[in-house]
Amino acid sequence: MTQNEFYIYSAILVVIIFALSIAVSFYYVKLQKIKKVRDEYVKELQKNEQERHDYIFDSIRTICMAYTQDQVEASEACIRLRMLIDRNELIENEKYPTIFAMYEKLKHFKTHEVRNALSSKEKFAEDKERYQVEEDFKELFAHECKLLLEEVNS
Repeated sequence: MTQNEFYIYSAILVVIIFALSIAVSFYYVKLQKIKKVRDEYVKELQKNEQERHDYIFDSIRTICMAYTQDQVEASEACIRLRMLIDRNELIENEKYPTIFAMYEKLKHFKTHEVRNALSSKEKFAEDKERYQVEEDFKELFAHECKLLLEEVNS
């Protein structure tokens, strides 16, 4: 190998190394942009999840306080609380068996337009049964509402 060939091969290698370093730099910058977008997306998801949890906790707090102040009936509070607890993985369902047991007794009752379509006799029968369920669970439900309120306030 002559000295000229050596310089030619060296120049070719320098050009190849330079081209590869430009390509690596390009992909490195591209990767950094992708990471930045991903991090922003993750932060947005975390923010949205926190807002969802805050909204659910505020709703639970409002319902529990309304029930303890006799502003809402136990059956309505129970149905709403059960739905909110189910939508939040931070609250363990097993800690509130009365809410879930009471809900099971209440879930078949008619609501909204279907209830309005019932005759007075049917409404009275449903109300009587609902009041009995509320009476049966009254003390335990009130206790669990207080526990739930303490949990969401902590």
